[in-house]
Amino acid sequence: MKGKKILAGLLALSLIPVSAVTVSAVGDKIAERQLRVPVETKLAKSELGNPILGFDENGNMLYGGDPSILVDGDTVYAYVGNDAAPDSQEAYIMPNWRCYSSTDMVHWKYESVIMRMTDVSWRQDDISAWAAQVMKYKDKYYFYYCAEGNSSVGRGKCIGVAVSDSPTGPFVDKGQPLVKNIDTTNSVHSWEDIDPTAWIETVDGEEHRYVGWGNTRFFNAELNEDMMSIKDQNGDGQITLNDDIKVGTVNGMTGHTFTEAPYYFRRQDENGEYYGPYYMFFACDWREQMAYATADTYEDFKNNRWQWGGVIMTPTATANTNHMAVFTFKGQEYFVYHNGTLPHGSGYRRVACVEKLNINEDGSIDLFGETSTGLAGVATQITDASGAYVAHNEFANTTNDAEYPKVGTNAQDVLVSRNAKEADAKWELESGLADKKNDAYVSIQSYNKPGMYITVEESGEITLSQHWENNDTGRKKATFRTLEGFAGHGVTFESVLKPGYYLASKDGEMILTNKPDDDACTFDVDTDTPVSSIKVQKTKRMYTVGSKLDTDDIRVKAAYENGDTKWITDYTTNADEIDMSKTGKQTLKVTYKENGKEVTENVTIRIVEPGKTR
Repeated sequence: MKGKKILAGLLALSLIPVSAVTVSAVGDKIAERQLRVPVETKLAKSELGNPILGFDENGNMLYGGDPSILVDGDTVYAYVGNDAAPDSQEAYIMPNWRCYSSTDMVHWKYESVIMRMTDVSWRQDDISAWAAQVMKYKDKYYFYYCAEGNSSVGRGKCIGVAVSDSPTGPFVDKGQPLVKNIDTTNSVHSWEDIDPTAWIETVDGEEHRYVGWGNTRFFNAELNEDMMSIKDQNGDGQITLNDDIKVGTVNGMTGHTFTEAPYYFRRQDENGEYYGPYYMFFACDWREQMAYATADTYEDFKNNRWQWGGVIMTPTATANTNHMAVFTFKGQEYFVYHNGTLPHGSGYRRVACVEKLNINEDGSIDLFGETSTGLAGVATQITDASGAYVAHNEFANTTNDAEYPKVGTNAQDVLVSRNAKEADAKWELESGLADKKNDAYVSIQSYNKPGMYITVEESGEITLSQHWENNDTGRKKATFRTLEGFAGHGVTFESVLKPGYYLASKDGEMILTNKPDDDACTFDVDTDTPVSSIKVQKTKRMYTVGSKLDTDDIRVKAAYENGDTKWITDYTTNADEIDMSKTGKQTLKVTYKENGKEVTENVTIRIVEPGKTR
């Protein structure tokens, strides 16, 4: 009887349609996966990068915009106006200016409040601590700023000046504006006199000090040696437009308009000596783009005559304004700017970021973009089971205000593609916004659209959105729990907003599901580890005079900070610069650059007379 029961069971099974068996198997697999207890895993997070500031003396979040920089010896000082607008208000509410310092451009220390609006006797209000810059001159520090003036100075925005014995303040105000709104006669509007920048130049042994500023129109004027008064150029006892204050022009600027935020700069050689053209960086158009102009001679600079260079940064993804500081530190040029990448950031709640500035040999500057990683952050690429990249759709940051903030109907798509552009398929993994102390939590920020995260909407849709909701729900939307990959490798991302729901790749889209296929919800994470050095192998190192230096026998292996190594081919050499026409030793430099870091190894080449072998 027992055998008959088995046979009956087999006959019954044979009557079940194949499709039903398949469905049952899939269902069993899903059920098995659902019964499995997910195991948390920890991904390496990017600890450094942009923004570089954004914190107070206690480490709490602090908004601050309009960055400026002072290099004083081996220390860089950064200054911002404190943005104090509440989440419910989009307005400039700026009660004071703050200072930070760094000795390596990566690690920053909060220093102090250097001055408050309440320290300005001629102020109209206590909340207009607008853009400023500090200059050092003869062991004193001068703080040029703009603020709203009261009736005693004619009202409108004015340029002020204060002085201190220390770069970290406190600064003591002069007691009256350096430039009043009524000084720039025929003013276009009442906030024309804003955003001061300063410059000190020695020409033919004579020292000259300048201050520049402006909105819509821009101006400059020479300072007296006291650094706190405008030089009366014609000696008539008055500081007037055109005679003492020069209105600026930018020749060749078509299709764009000067907006604000002029910032002076000039390159320095290895001895710290200035060379090449004068640069004026500034904000153009609205939403603001970053641009530059040049003056080839001192006469053009002092007379405020400039030649259009071009746009170098399009509007940021999170702020309507931008304001740069350009400077050299330890032989490298840097570009500090602001955006709204902090939670609920905007043009009224800003934070300072930095990129390396690359100036071409001819002095021109190419277009570059904001990044989440800045100088020291680590970028990551995420691939699905097929090897396709998790990316966001390609989109430009436009000057159309209606497209911002990029949330809700303005949010962007997250996709899975083999053809995505590299920058669109790079991410920065950060400590989870919902709980930064939980090692299994992660937030995934866009590399080239900083402040925008892979986000789970209430509807379950997956978007790329700005971290606009500065509350528990908003933080959970942009946070995932990292689990050991359900397919036996990689990682699976579980929504913190919707526990039990997972990111999955389906037909080129990123979806959220509570019944994922193991492969569909498993991703591999490839983090950019900084290259630390290269090892160069070259077979032939001795040549005769007049022969050609061969580089085909070079092999290069790169070593990384995590211990990995790999053979590389996209290195460069200085072979074309080596003189093979005379005997002696020459240095062949082999250079490799990856993720913004450059490493070099030198190989000694010997050039001998024909017939010599050693």
